[in-house]
Amino acid sequence: MTIHRRRLAALTLCGLGLGLGSLAVTPALAVNTRTFSLDTAAELSAGVLDRVSVSADGSVVLGVETERLSAPDAVGSVWALLDLGDEGVLAGTGVDGRIYRVRGRDVTLYAETGEVVVTSLARGADGAVYAGTLPEGKVFRVLPPRGATPQAPTLVAALPGAEHVWALAWDPTRRALLCATGPEGKLFAVDPAASGSNATVLFDAEQPHLYAMALRPDGEIVLGSGGGAAVLYGVRGAGQARVLARLTGDEVKGVAVAGDALVAISNAIPTPPDPPRRTVAQSRQPTPGGPTVARPRPGHGYLWRVHAGGFAERIAEDARAHYTALAWDATRREALVGSSANGHVLAVGEDRGQRVAFDVDERSVTAFGRAGASLIFGTSDSGALYRALAARPTAATWHSKVLDATLPSRWGAVRWRGAGALDWESRSGNHDEPDATWTAWEALDADGVIRSPGGRYVQVRARFSRDPATVIRSVTVYYLPENQRAVLTEVTAGRPEVKGDAPQPRTIRVAWKVDNPDNDALRYRLRFRGDADQTWRGLLQNQEWLTTSHFEWSTEAMPEGWYRVEVEASDEAANPDELVARDRRVSDPVLVDTTPPAVTLRVASGRIRGEATDGASAVVAMELSVDGGEWRPLRASDGVFDERVEAIDVALPTSLASGDHNAALRARDEAGNVGVGSVRVRR
Repeated sequence: MTIHRRRLAALTLCGLGLGLGSLAVTPALAVNTRTFSLDTAAELSAGVLDRVSVSADGSVVLGVETERLSAPDAVGSVWALLDLGDEGVLAGTGVDGRIYRVRGRDVTLYAETGEVVVTSLARGADGAVYAGTLPEGKVFRVLPPRGATPQAPTLVAALPGAEHVWALAWDPTRRALLCATGPEGKLFAVDPAASGSNATVLFDAEQPHLYAMALRPDGEIVLGSGGGAAVLYGVRGAGQARVLARLTGDEVKGVAVAGDALVAISNAIPTPPDPPRRTVAQSRQPTPGGPTVARPRPGHGYLWRVHAGGFAERIAEDARAHYTALAWDATRREALVGSSANGHVLAVGEDRGQRVAFDVDERSVTAFGRAGASLIFGTSDSGALYRALAARPTAATWHSKVLDATLPSRWGAVRWRGAGALDWESRSGNHDEPDATWTAWEALDADGVIRSPGGRYVQVRARFSRDPATVIRSVTVYYLPENQRAVLTEVTAGRPEVKGDAPQPRTIRVAWKVDNPDNDALRYRLRFRGDADQTWRGLLQNQEWLTTSHFEWSTEAMPEGWYRVEVEASDEAANPDELVARDRRVSDPVLVDTTPPAVTLRVASGRIRGEATDGASAVVAMELSVDGGEWRPLRASDGVFDERVEAIDVALPTSLASGDHNAALRARDEAGNVGVGSVRVRR
């Protein structure tokens, strides 16, 4: 989102539909109007897309009608979908290991495995349905219900060393069920008709998981690995494996055959979640909801086209979310990709053109399937099933994301660029998520101005109800923040630090901090006052316009003493006189002392006696040097250096040789000024 500023006066307020008279009776408002500009695919798809689609060039158009299908039980997530070939689809779910049948609008319980999750489904040559599960690495043959009562599934294989059966596929050439597993990264071929040990290892990957599988028409098995490296393998039999491509990321989450090529999704995930496990509290009987699955941190998703020669071409990516599901639409020649965030389904064509095809309420789209010509997809958090219909939507709505003005604001007009006709509405509030405290949706006025009350947040939506050919290319929302006073939080005044014996500067450095919530341009005024004065006097000369947060005050002409400095912050540069906001803050006392202590020194009876006197501050240190030697600290005669007049009385050093010598006394006051006196010493 880009934010632009321009002078409200230049707009003559017409862009906001406001009159000059209305400003006089409203709270103080800054004169700079601002805009939310939504003009990219990312911005236009960041809100809610209800039966509309957003293309890569940022065009919002009417999408596809979808229907949410309700399961008879609570479903944690949908992991797998299988076309039965009779307009019906089976859905493998978690975290209670149930399988549901979807036909038309009806969703009915088909089977219960007794496991935690049904991760994968496949259909054999004889029509038998097989289900892969976790966390015990079992494969079942699933029988259709008798009437409305599910039949107990038959255990086909408990795969040795496997805990997760991630993917299943029926291999007609081998007449075997292929099982891609973890955490040992093995591909098994299972003969369902065999008794006893019926599982053969065809391939053992270096990676711990084989997440994805597809079969080429020539019989080659394509596998996607994970758990440290995203590698695509091709397997033709035991001992006949090759690397097809190494992809960016930690895992290959999906792969599909797309003509002579492959499409695949890989992810770079910082900390992937552990798979669901059966807890101690969970019995063998499924319980509603089951154990929860920790949400993974968002990763980085990549979509690839892998050509027959092995070249992997990246055709899409998302740096804010990882990809969770993949399907190839051979009719439209495009890949469908499920996202881990926002409930989006991305459609990417062979020309790399992409669009947000679907947007659902749930967080992640995790599985694709088909019921005849209809696309079916499932979600997680929570589990739901959706069916895409052939009919054009009769009602579709584009929602902006929640727009944050960061300050209480007055809303202006909504302007959009595109073609067709839309019905616009808005709502507003002061919570970052729309809730019961927000206003209801309300139509814009005839001039396209938002009627919703002012606040910090606003959201707009457009209804595609009049012209199916309507397209949105950009949306601009105008708003005017209330003027916020800049608050001075700290004012300091003191002499700049000097190193060593450098002369003390004749300046005071004044510095301040300010909290400027609306970032208005600020002007600062400085004044000073002595401890005994009642009147503040200006520090700046000739109407100096000060905008920096510090000032060097020359004190050479100032009488010595204690002073305070007042700083005033004003936003007059950004507001007319009647709306200007000011704040003042005063520093702690600061000493102006430009004169060094006067030092006197004398020698009598083998002792050096000296005195230092300062007119403005206490003498805080005295040091002695003999014959230009090092300066040695002395103790005050009264024990503590804390007065404007201090004395010292020390014996001559016993190490002095006979003859003439020179003794020097150095005194320092609170302001750092240094005075020096000397005397000739004869021993």
